[in-house]
Amino acid sequence: MKHQTAKRMVFYAVIGTMVAMIFMGATIIYPHPLLLVVAMSIGQGIAMMSLALYLLAVALDLQSQGGAYIPYEEPVAEEPAPPVEGDGPPAA
Repeated sequence: MKHQTAKRMVFYAVIGTMVAMIFMGATIIYPHPLLLVVAMSIGQGIAMMSLALYLLAVALDLQSQGGAYIPYEEPVAEEPAPPVEGDGPPAA
């Protein structure tokens, strides 16, 4: 990535996703109904913000590239043309 901003946004998206997963995983360890509702709400909010950051970083990176990625293609080797009848040496 060319932009430091995009790199930082991806880093924050990863951290946010990990925090959201910790919130959601806490409900497995401590299965209380109120904790479940709160953790899932907070976890979902943090996860959605992380997704938005990641998508914004991808869009910024694509915009900085200036075009679509076109893979390199090797040129096709030209084969010599087959001999045509009558092009050979004259018959003696």
